[in-house]
Amino acid sequence: MNIKKILIGISLIGMFLIPAGVQMASANDGPIRYSEIATAVTIKTDFLYVKIVPDQGHLMWWNGRNNTDEIYKLQLVKIQEFGGTDEVLDDRFELLGMPYNLITGDWEYVVDAQENQLTITLSILGLPNGADIHLVMKVYAVDTLIPGTNHTVKALEEMKFDIIVDNWDFSETAKGYAIQTYLTETRHRNRVRVRNGTAAENGDLLRTMQFASEAAEDPTAYYAWTTFANIYNSTDDLVDTIDVGTAYFDDLASPPPEAEGYEEGLGHLFLTYPNYGDGLKMVHDPLIGVNDYGVNLWYAVALPVGTGLLLIGIVVALVIVRRKN
Repeated sequence: MNIKKILIGISLIGMFLIPAGVQMASANDGPIRYSEIATAVTIKTDFLYVKIVPDQGHLMWWNGRNNTDEIYKLQLVKIQEFGGTDEVLDDRFELLGMPYNLITGDWEYVVDAQENQLTITLSILGLPNGADIHLVMKVYAVDTLIPGTNHTVKALEEMKFDIIVDNWDFSETAKGYAIQTYLTETRHRNRVRVRNGTAAENGDLLRTMQFASEAAEDPTAYYAWTTFANIYNSTDDLVDTIDVGTAYFDDLASPPPEAEGYEEGLGHLFLTYPNYGDGLKMVHDPLIGVNDYGVNLWYAVALPVGTGLLLIGIVVALVIVRRKN
């Protein structure tokens, strides 16, 4: 094999690896961009990328400025009533009746692009009990306050989405219903642990699940939700505010199984809503986001730069050997 070609190849690899550790964001044709293909809608800002899979009711997101070494996924799995002696879901044995599968549900979606926000609405219309479910996802170009809290949705860095359950009729023994979600990191290049947020991370009237990565000093991304939900009547008048609870346990009937990197029991998160009466509309406000985190210098700079320098060193050594021969 021609040694000159080998040297050129190694040199080029080294030249590309050295700058790979420091990436700069670039702006395109607007603060919020989106594209549609047959199976996904992708939202892009200079800080946040979100990929929505409309026919399965799940989404993935990652940092738009640093890299795609980590991609975070939120999967809505099912909605199901629960019973028991109180409004707390204690374990899977309190789940009642037939679950409604949100992965295989007949989702429809609509995109509404406006000057300062992009809205994508996913809907399942006409569940067997007559209810409708909507996920109203919004990315804002300006900071926007979540009503009832002191949390401002960060423009271009977070995506707020309303979970709306309309016209749910509760069974006679139901204490409420639960929406099961599954959180994971999909690329597995770094070890990423999903954990509950601290009081400082949660803030007022919010709870969070944090993605803690070995490649960064602080959590790299999060899923957050308000600790309350609003109840409206058929004319959209606010009639009640309910507490939103949480439960964590493995539900053996629902894929996927617990993944490596999870704290025990945190693989499956259930958001719980107490029985608020029939024929009403429940609106709850979760959000997702990424942190502008302090990057672990070993992963971001030292490793690619060191690898590039090593390859250049190999080139120099081969040149010296060849000249001696």
